[in-house]
Amino acid sequence: MRNLIAIFAANKLLLLITAAIAAILIPSGAIYFENLASYDSGSVFLNGWSLWDSNSYIQIARDGYFGRYFAYFPLWPIVLRIGAIFTLGNYALAGLILNLIFSFGAAVMIWKLCKLEFKDEKTGLWANIFLFFFPTAFFLTALYAESLLLFLGVAGIYFLRKKNWWLAGIAVFFASMTKEVGGVMLLPLLYVAWKEKKWLLPMAPILGVTAVLAIYYFTSGDPLIFLKQHEGFGKTLSLPHVPIIHALQNIDNPYHAWNLFCFGFTAVLTHQVYKLLPKEYFLYCIAVLGPGLMSSNLEGYSRYLLIGFPMFMVLGKFHKKLSVKSMYVIFLLLLLIFTVRYVLGETGAFPFDRLPTIGLT
Repeated sequence: MRNLIAIFAANKLLLLITAAIAAILIPSGAIYFENLASYDSGSVFLNGWSLWDSNSYIQIARDGYFGRYFAYFPLWPIVLRIGAIFTLGNYALAGLILNLIFSFGAAVMIWKLCKLEFKDEKTGLWANIFLFFFPTAFFLTALYAESLLLFLGVAGIYFLRKKNWWLAGIAVFFASMTKEVGGVMLLPLLYVAWKEKKWLLPMAPILGVTAVLAIYYFTSGDPLIFLKQHEGFGKTLSLPHVPIIHALQNIDNPYHAWNLFCFGFTAVLTHQVYKLLPKEYFLYCIAVLGPGLMSSNLEGYSRYLLIGFPMFMVLGKFHKKLSVKSMYVIFLLLLLIFTVRYVLGETGAFPFDRLPTIGLT
C-alpha cells in the first residue's frame, strides 16, 4: 500500500506543481478568461483546474440546470454542491479535493483487483502507473466527472467480484447518474445476474437512469432534453463505423489522429481483457467504450477511455515489456504538455489543434 500511495502522490504532485508553474510563467489563453466571467474561485491556480466542462459543472452545482447544461448528468454537480459547503462555497477547491479522494479510492480498488485476478501486487502498481500517467489523465484531477465515474465503475466490478451484490448495485446505480455510459454498465450486471442467478442486479442502472430522467423532467419538462443538447456539441447518434471513418478522413488533423490512435489502443487492450480477465471485465469495457463509438465523431474518446480501467490492468501485466515502458516515456511528456494547455485555457488543450466548441461533454 505504501508504494501505491507513493505512486499516486507523485502523480498528483507532478500535475499540481506543473499547473502552478505554468500559471506563474505562461499567460492564460482565451478560454481561461471566457470561463472566468462565469466563475472565479479567487485563485489563478484553482481557476486553471475549473475550465472547460469543469466550469459547466460548477455552474450547474451553483445555479441549477439551464440551457445547454442539460447535456451533463446530475450526480457530479450534486456532489460538488455538497462538497462546496465544506469549503465555504469554493467550488473549485471542493472539486479538486473530491477528485483526489475519488481517484485515490479507484486506485486502491484497481490495486486490489489486480491482486485478486493476477495474484501479483506489482501488476496493480503498474496498472495505476499506466492509468494515472496516461496523457489525458489530468482529467482525473480537473473538475470533470471522470474521477467519480471511475471510482463508481471500479467499485461496481470490485463488489461484483467479491459477490457483495448490494454494494455493486449501489455503485452502478450512482454511476448511471454520473454519465450516460454508467447506464450501459447494465451489460456486466446482466452477465453476472445470469451466472449467479441474481436477477435484481440489472435493476440498479435502470433505476439510476430513471432517476436522471425524472430530474430532467421536473427541471425542464422534457426527460430526454440531454439528447437534444448533445447535438449542440456536434454529437449525433451514429453507427460505430461512422466516427472511425470521420477520423480517417481528417487524419491530417493531429487531434483526430490522436483520437484514432486512442481507439486502436483501446481495441488492442480490450481484446487482451477478453483473453486474460473474467468476462464481466470485458463487458464493462464494451459498456464504457462502446457509447464513444455511437457518435458522429471520436472527439473526446481519449478522455472516455480513462474509465476503462481493465485495459490498464492488463497493460500492467505487460509492464516488463520494453515497448510498453518506452511508450509511456512519450506519454509522460504528453501528459505534462496537455496539462499545461488545459490549465491555461489554450484552445489546443484537447490536445492539439482542437476545434473551439466541439466535444466538450
